[in-house]
Amino acid sequence: MSSRNEKSLVLSGLYPATITPFKADLSVDYDALARHLRETAHTPGVQGIAVNAGLAEILQLSDEEKKKILKLAREVMLPGQTLISGIEGRGPAAVKDGLLAKEAGADALLVLNPFDARPYRRLAQNPESAYQFYKMLDEQVDLPMIVFQYPDQSGCAYSLESLIRISSIPNVVAIKAACGTVTRYVQIWEALHDKLTILAALDSPPLLGMILHGVHGALIGIGVIDTPKWVELIDAAISGDAVKAQKIHREFCIPIMDGVFENQEPSSPTSEVACVKEALMQLGQIPNSLVRPPAVNVTEAHRAHVKHGLVASGLIKT
Repeated sequence: MSSRNEKSLVLSGLYPATITPFKADLSVDYDALARHLRETAHTPGVQGIAVNAGLAEILQLSDEEKKKILKLAREVMLPGQTLISGIEGRGPAAVKDGLLAKEAGADALLVLNPFDARPYRRLAQNPESAYQFYKMLDEQVDLPMIVFQYPDQSGCAYSLESLIRISSIPNVVAIKAACGTVTRYVQIWEALHDKLTILAALDSPPLLGMILHGVHGALIGIGVIDTPKWVELIDAAISGDAVKAQKIHREFCIPIMDGVFENQEPSSPTSEVACVKEALMQLGQIPNSLVRPPAVNVTEAHRAHVKHGLVASGLIKT
């Protein structure tokens, strides 16, 4: 294999994963969505956005809603930006979701782990099973793909051998390394950083260790909260300015990670998506923080915790 990335799509910089705002009746609020997508995409330094992924509540969106969201995103994005669409499913369902995204204008697919179901979880450790799934998408959808690597505790994280195997597929262009620990991230980076794009993906403090070890970019949901700061963080890490990255991480990222994501160690069933929406609502960017069932809306305690994080980060005053 070549010692440098020769994939058809090479990603670099920040790619925020966006939300899907809802009205009071839980229908998609397309006006609020357009504002959210535009504000995020038009931030200087943003290289593209991801829609219809986990933060966007993909499991609760209809096919028609996914298509409308993609088309709206394409309308508001700037020339040259990459539109990434989440897809989920196994076998024909994944192909169907991929073709839907392709036809609606996606440039690349963020492939949610197809082995995230009890009978299949151990198959993520099997290189041939992972390879055959991505080969199917490569041949039948033919769009650049970002592999979504989950943390070990998910029970369906790809083995390093699986990632190496599927990286040989032409349309597998990147890994979203939401692997949970710096150790796992370093293993992925050292094995594959010269073969495809490694996107850091964590909404908790270990993100700093990951990006300072080495990073091409980041695909993160937390990046929709004061997007310019996250651009600054990732750009500092890419350029090797560790002092600047550490300062941003300590003064801005840590309060947001705790206030919104509880450092990805949730203390209740409340949805992290609802907490992100609550932060955006408190910042005056969307009308409410509603999520679709079975996800759980924020409580007053969570509202206060989110506010505390926003105040500590300097985004709002008390």
